[in-house]
Amino acid sequence: MRSLLTLLLLCAVSTTSVVEAKPRLEGFVLRGDHSGAVGERNHFDNPNGSTWATHVDGIVVQAEWAHLQPTKNGPISSNNVIDQAIAAVEQWNSANPNHTLGIKLRVFSGIYSPAWVSEETGSFYAQYKNGKEGELPFYWKNKVFRPLWRDFQSKLAAKYDAESVVREVAVSGCMTHNAETMWRNPRDNSRDDGRKNIDIMIENGLTLAKDENCLQWQIRVAANKWPNTHIGMAYNMWKDYENGWAKKPAFVDSLMDYCLERAPGRCILGNNSLGLNDIGDENKTDDVTYYLKRKGGAGNLIYIQTETVATDIHQAINHGADKLHAAMAELPKLKAMNKVSPDYLGGTDMQDARLNLKNN
Repeated sequence: MRSLLTLLLLCAVSTTSVVEAKPRLEGFVLRGDHSGAVGERNHFDNPNGSTWATHVDGIVVQAEWAHLQPTKNGPISSNNVIDQAIAAVEQWNSANPNHTLGIKLRVFSGIYSPAWVSEETGSFYAQYKNGKEGELPFYWKNKVFRPLWRDFQSKLAAKYDAESVVREVAVSGCMTHNAETMWRNPRDNSRDDGRKNIDIMIENGLTLAKDENCLQWQIRVAANKWPNTHIGMAYNMWKDYENGWAKKPAFVDSLMDYCLERAPGRCILGNNSLGLNDIGDENKTDDVTYYLKRKGGAGNLIYIQTETVATDIHQAINHGADKLHAAMAELPKLKAMNKVSPDYLGGTDMQDARLNLKNN
């Protein structure tokens, strides 16, 4: 017969080991009209006084690490863009209890990291298209970079993991210039000196093995630091830049499984550029959507982000819902949808696509 002490210990373990995550975001999430330039990527679309908020289910809050933790290992800055967004969403929700909104938080590291991070890790000046350029820390320097990111994530989660309106946080520790942390594209060659950023990274110690290890590590950090919040990771086709950029679909598949194992019931798998030209790619074994379709079909959580062009984007959203089993879509910018029509977002085509997502 078990002792009373043993039974009490078992009860304590079972009580603390089960964490009830906040509900995930479903339907439409607006990802914001903003600049991608360093120092200007702290933004959210404020629903109050808007004409669009009744047609969506949430907003993305975009924030730079440099904005949130300006001093080395310091506190999270007060009245930052996340605080402002939470206040705005709570104001909306209070006035609209029958149509409340949630927040997806996307924090940018990479070239959006504080200067003190680059001073610690070393860095080089990276240049990408669309004016995205800045100091890129050597995130593959494990012993130096990882404690800094863990400290930052610990403090960020301590402040926001319990916030009911913050429903999802993006996995973004090992990124370069966007939160697609697997993006290592051979075409990233917009440098003034004609060189490729990836070559400079390799010269400074990056290897494919270190990169792959970092992609797994960032998932562990997010899963451990945000126990009450869903974590979303954008997946791209991984390419072996050490051997002619050969595709590595098996690694993509295994990295999806890694997230699902590390954050069971809270990991949301996604892809950040779904458009009309991608329809049918889910049948190709060397495409990311093939693996999203398989995972979604097995009952795992899927999101999509559309490409930036909004024309007929409802067709791509419906495809994501029907074939990939996605329940949430990050939309193009408002100005892109307004170019199609001022009534496009609230029209039948888009709102039917929104309902299609929420039925998954």
